[in-house]
Amino acid sequence: MLTIHCGNAKFENIQAIFFDKNGTLEDSEVYLRSLGQKVSRLIDAQIPGIGEPLLMAYGINGNTLDHRGLMAVASRRETEIATAAYIAETGRGWFESLKIARQYLDEAEKYTHTTPATTISRCSRGFTVPLISRVKAGYFVCCSHRRSKRFCSQISIN
Repeated sequence: MLTIHCGNAKFENIQAIFFDKNGTLEDSEVYLRSLGQKVSRLIDAQIPGIGEPLLMAYGINGNTLDHRGLMAVASRRETEIATAAYIAETGRGWFESLKIARQYLDEAEKYTHTTPATTISRCSRGFTVPLISRVKAGYFVCCSHRRSKRFCSQISIN
């Protein structure tokens, strides 16, 4: 079994670890906030007036990201659906709204990949790489978020 020390906390007999969207594997707050801001600006340029409501739904207020907001907790698919709902509210059909949401989320994601990479979480420093290297010894690791998957793939884990 695996034991993990994080600050003063000690977690023993670990059988599996699920890396979440933010905090366990990496600090992605800057990335998620930038992504949400870019999506809202892109869509607002095409559908004036929608940008601010999208930012509120995403949990973005200036330079802060609410960890209970859409960008922090929702999957990519859930974000597409929520974004499309805001677009549909302007009178567009559902399928058109979903297409627009996907298009601008894709575009914003390309843009945000040019920003500096996120950093390994303060808590996970010191155990992330050793932990992932032990996956080959029979431990199960699930990287469910796209950026976590990218991190895992960089160190030969799929």
